[in-house]
Formats: sequence, C-alpha cells, structure tokens
Amino acid sequence: MGNGVIFGTKNSVTDWDLLMTSKQIGKPEARTNYIEIPGRDGMLDLTESLGEIKYNDRTLTFEFDLFNPKNFWNTEKEISNYLNGKKLKITLEQDPDYYYYGRCKVSSSISKNVGHFTIECTCEPYKYKQNVTTITNSVTTGSTYNYSNDRKSVVPTLTLSAAMTLEFNGTSYSIGAGNNKVLGINFKEGINTIKVTNGTGTLTVSYQEGSL
Repeated sequence: MGNGVIFGTKNSVTDWDLLMTSKQIGKPEARTNYIEIPGRDGMLDLTESLGEIKYNDRTLTFEFDLFNPKNFWNTEKEISNYLNGKKLKITLEQDPDYYYYGRCKVSSSISKNVGHFTIECTCEPYKYKQNVTTITNSVTTGSTYNYSNDRKSVVPTLTLSAAMTLEFNGTSYSIGAGNNKVLGINFKEGINTIKVTNGTGTLTVSYQEGSL
C-alpha cells in the first residue's frame, strides 16, 4: 500500500514523482441550528428538525516535495493544468476503498532545488465507496431481504423484473417493472429491510454508500 494520492486518473507518485510530506483530512462540521427562546433554559436545538444531521463541506490538504528541480516547471505546468479549479475524485492509496469528491486548488514554490506543492481540495462531506453496492435476489411473496448501509442515508435504485408490492418501515409501495426510485424507501445507517408482500421475479437494489 503506497502513500500517494490519486486525483482523477493521475497518481501523485507514479505520474508526478511527488513525495507527500503532510496530509490533513478535515472532518465536516454539522450544520447546527440553535434558537434562543426568552424564559427558557439553554437554547432550542433544531439541528435534526428535518430528520437527520446535515454537514458542511470538508477540506483536504496535501503537501508534496519534488526533488528533481530540472522537472519542476514542466511538472508545475502539468499539475496546474490538470488540477487547478477542477472537480475530481480523490483517492488516498492508504484508504483505497473510498474516494472523496471535490474541487482542487494548487499552489507551488521552489527553494534550495526542491519544489513544493500544496493541493487543497474542498470536498463533499462524505467519502464514498468506490463501487456502488448492488444486490440482486430472486424474490417471492413473503420474502424479506436485509441491506446494510454506511453512514449516509440514500434512496436506492430498485430494478424489478415485474411489478411488485414492497414493504419498507411498515409502509407498502406498489412498484412497476424497470428502474425505480421511491422517496419513501430511504436507507439509513445500519440494516434496512425490504419485504416483498406481493410479486415474484428479480429484485436488484443499488445504492451509493458514504461515510464520514
């Protein structure tokens, strides 16, 4: 396992010969909502009034050195053209199962024959699994299926080979064949259960998992 960073399709080590000297993976701050009410002890906390906590963007900061000064200006041009101002997938080789997604900013300098690069990325709050979770089952009436989800809530895509009635959290949904998104079927962190109350065929459930 290396110590490089993959920005889009470019690897900081194998493509640019950069040595990482530091990295900071900022955690997203919760979007809090406090209201002061006269005559009440403390503040009224409405942070979760919409059902779940929302988060601000997070910042990733990487610092690199380049020990071949002859290549500094060509490398600086290539990195700037490829990264600066662009929104890309960002994967740490030490955490290869997940990626971040954000906009990058590049700054650079050279001193004592060593090039220095700082790449700062403003990213979405969650890091995402590299592969969309996809589970296919042959289903019959009365069968129940469990789906494990990471921290981020997500509305899955349901692909049905035939019309079915599905039950989720005590509510029934009549769903036609093909690809469907049902807002009421919203996977939370942990185990989510779908029961087939009417219908037979193939049910494929796809969803993008995300973690803090």
